[in-house]
Amino acid sequence: MTSSNNDTVLPLNDLHLPDVPSWFPLAWGWWATAAAVVLVFLLITVYLRWQKKRLAPKKTALLLIPKEKPAAAIELVRQVALCYYPREQIAQLTGRDWYVFLDSQIDSPLFESNFEQWQKVLYSRQAVENSNELVEHCSQWVNQALPPKKRRA
Repeated sequence: MTSSNNDTVLPLNDLHLPDVPSWFPLAWGWWATAAAVVLVFLLITVYLRWQKKRLAPKKTALLLIPKEKPAAAIELVRQVALCYYPREQIAQLTGRDWYVFLDSQIDSPLFESNFEQWQKVLYSRQAVENSNELVEHCSQWVNQALPPKKRRA
């Protein structure tokens, strides 16, 4: 019995492949990833704006500190301290208490040891030989003390 090839071939239609899957709509994981990226970007933007606003008084004070006038420099230190510390705490400080406060905010004391020189600069017309050093102390205080860090008691 010989059969012919043509007798066993069934009349089938051509093979149709399905369409290629579309990339849209995205699966929920991609939506979650996109939302996380947007959220992280927004959080970073908000943090950077907050940081810029927080450091603005410090940067301004460093630009405005006069180079040869200690009386104006210490006044600027008081103004910038009012930006960061409560007014009730800063406004009442005068004399030695003010310098003790300034020294308490930095690691190495600079102000109380020069109390007499600061008094001469502020309340008399006599020139002080180390006025540039006093101004430098003000710049150091602004750099080190601001913005305030939480200190242990």
